[in-house]
Amino acid sequence: MKNYNLPFNVLNHSKSTYCVKKFVFKLLFLLLFLGIIKGYSTKNNIQNTDNLVTKKIQKSIDSCFSIGGGTVRLQKGIHISGSLILKSNVKLFLENGAILQGSNDYRDYQNDAFIYAKDAQNVAVEGEGIIDGVDCYNPNGEEKFRGPHCIKFINCKALIIRGIQIKNSANWAINCRYCNDGTVENVSIKGGHDGLHTRFCKDFKVSGCDFRTGDDAFAGNDNQDFEIKDCKVNTSCNGFRMGCKNMKISRCTLWGPGEYQHKIQKRNNMLAAFVHFSPKDENSKIYSGNWKLKDIKVNNVDNFYNYNFQNGLWQTGKPLTTISFENIEAKGLVKAFEINGGNDKKAQITIKNSQFQYREGLEKIPDSFEGAKYLSKAFIDASNYDYIHFKNVKLEKNGKVENLNKKTEGVLRVLE
Repeated sequence: MKNYNLPFNVLNHSKSTYCVKKFVFKLLFLLLFLGIIKGYSTKNNIQNTDNLVTKKIQKSIDSCFSIGGGTVRLQKGIHISGSLILKSNVKLFLENGAILQGSNDYRDYQNDAFIYAKDAQNVAVEGEGIIDGVDCYNPNGEEKFRGPHCIKFINCKALIIRGIQIKNSANWAINCRYCNDGTVENVSIKGGHDGLHTRFCKDFKVSGCDFRTGDDAFAGNDNQDFEIKDCKVNTSCNGFRMGCKNMKISRCTLWGPGEYQHKIQKRNNMLAAFVHFSPKDENSKIYSGNWKLKDIKVNNVDNFYNYNFQNGLWQTGKPLTTISFENIEAKGLVKAFEINGGNDKKAQITIKNSQFQYREGLEKIPDSFEGAKYLSKAFIDASNYDYIHFKNVKLEKNGKVENLNKKTEGVLRVLE
C-alpha cells in the first residue's frame, strides 16, 4: 500500500510532484488582496478558485487506486476543494490540524456530494482533522438552498468513517444508501442538517460519536442489524428517526434544546428522542422491530418515543413489531410515549427499570407532533397495539407519581 502525503497547501505525489513553494502562495494571496487577481464571486462568498486543490487530491486518490490501494494523507493546513471521488481500497486520512474545506461555489461539486464513493469496497475517511462543508448554498438544491452532502456513499461495502469532525454540512453530514458493513467511530458532527442518514443499509456499528445537528442526528429506513453505543446526541429535531430490523442502542445521552438551529423551521427545541421512520413513498419493505434500547439518559426533549402508524409524518410505510426499553432515565419531557398503531396491532412494547419525568413550568404545551394531533394530554397515550408491558417503571407529572408494573392491551392513558 502506498502513502501520499499532502502537506499544507502543497500536494506531494511520490511519482509526480506538485511542489509549489510558500512564497508563490504568499504572492498569490497578496495579489488577490491588492485586487490584481480577482476572486470568484458567488452569492455568499468571494473565493479565489485558483486555490482549489480538487484535481491534485483526486489524482493522488486515483494513483492509490491504480496500484491496488493505499492512503492519501492531508497534513496540517487548509485544503480547499470541490468534489472528491473515493475508490476501492483507498483511505483519505486527515492529520491533526488538517482542514478539508469545501468550496463555496456549488458548481464545484458533482454527485451532490463533497466526498463521494459508489460501488466501492474498503473505503475510509479517517483522522483527527476537520471536514468543513461551509454551508455551501445551492439555489437549485433541496429546498432551494441546500448544497452537497459532506460524505455520500452508495452501494459500498466495508466502509469506515473514524475520528474526524464534520461541521457546517450543506446537507446531510453522512449519507449512506445500500451500504453494508459500516463503521462510524469517534466522529463529531456540528451544525448542518441530518447527521448519519442510512437507507437500505446493513451491518453498521456506531460508537463514541458526538452528533450536534440542526436536523435529525440519526435517520434512515429499511436498515438491518445496527449497533449504536456510547454516543452523545443533541439536535433541534429528532435524536433517532429510524426504521431498522434488529437494532441495539446503549449507553447514549440525548439532550435539548439544540445547540444548532433547525435551518428551515428556525427553532431549537428537540422534538423527540426516538421516532419510528418508515416513509411510504420509499416503498419500505422491512418491518422495523427487535429494537433493544438500554442505559439511555434523556433530558429536556419534548417526546421520548413517538410511533404513529395511523397518520404520523413518514411513519406509515411498514409498522413497528417489537421494541424494548431498559434502564431509561428521561427528564424534562412533554410526552413520554405517544403510540397510535392505526389499523395495525402488531406493536409489542416492553419497558422496565425506567423513570420518566414531566417538564414542569411549561408556558405552552404542544398539542401535536410534526403535524399529527396528540390523542390526549396524557403523559403516556397508546392505542391499537398488541401489548405494552411495564415492569418497575416510575412516572412523574405535575406532582403526581405512578409506579407501573403491569401488562396492558387496547387503550392506555396514564397521568392525564
